[in-house]
Amino acid sequence: MRAAVRGAMNTGWIVRFAGRKRANGADGELDRQIAAALEFQRIAKMPALDSMEPERARAYAEDGFTPLELDPQPMVEVIDTTAGSVPVRIYVPEGAGRDWIVYYHGGGGVIGSIRASEPVTRYLAATTRCTVASVEYRLGPEHKHPAAIEDASAAYRAMVERVPAGGKIAIAGDSFGGFLCAHVDRHAMLTGVRQPDLQVLIYPLIDFTYASPSIERFSTGYLLTKPMMHWFREHYFHAGDNIHAASPRYWDSVDGTAAAIVVTAGYDPLVDEGDEWAARLRDAGTHVVHRRHAGLVHGFISLAGAIAAARGAVDQICTDIVEMIRSS
Repeated sequence: MRAAVRGAMNTGWIVRFAGRKRANGADGELDRQIAAALEFQRIAKMPALDSMEPERARAYAEDGFTPLELDPQPMVEVIDTTAGSVPVRIYVPEGAGRDWIVYYHGGGGVIGSIRASEPVTRYLAATTRCTVASVEYRLGPEHKHPAAIEDASAAYRAMVERVPAGGKIAIAGDSFGGFLCAHVDRHAMLTGVRQPDLQVLIYPLIDFTYASPSIERFSTGYLLTKPMMHWFREHYFHAGDNIHAASPRYWDSVDGTAAAIVVTAGYDPLVDEGDEWAARLRDAGTHVVHRRHAGLVHGFISLAGAIAAARGAVDQICTDIVEMIRSS
């Protein structure tokens, strides 16, 4: 199955018939292999996550991208531990130095897991030679806001204690994981905990009010959809939560924020808020590297085993991490 799907992304008929027009507002053509993956999804009539109950959606998402994901990289050691009650899995690669990355998976605060993100976390560890700690924070609707933020911050504090003398520590996350990174950095800054040397925000969720124009431009057809985003929000928040206050976009100040790598995708409902966030951090004096991959979609790191442009984007993230964390 894995070989067949990967083959279709490269030479199969599905690529030839997957021609999609440039979307209004996008700054480049949709990647040819991405278009093929989207066409495959349409033809196969794959169910939408927002049509399921959370428990079923988690199980479905756990296996949904497996044929397209990165091949698992071998580690010298894999350690399952906890930060208080928060499960953490630590990946120690061959040739590991003193630097660490604490990783928060995506999934809207409702789906995702250490296991589901393992192809990416292993690849990050193997490619950067950093030890990577992947965090299993609590999910809604069983544990609503701010449980995920509390777990993310607790895990970060615990991992700081493990970094050897002279080592740097980065935080990284995709989508909702980027949202958590912003909160972890802010919490560290406000509480006097050692601040990260670097934050890596991969197509981050910055605004839970969903006010960005790109949410309408790419509301359907590009993996993450507007209905899915509303499904995530409904399950993550309590009815009376202050969504503005929870959204980094509406913070009064971002002065003192850790150096950042911000990665966005041209065909992503979240692209506008990610681009805007990178610009705001830079305007506040933060050292920012902003990479916008015009032909990619939200979730592309889960496609990097089969789609060349997604693999290139992940490799660029790794290169940027190494350059920034070791020059900080």
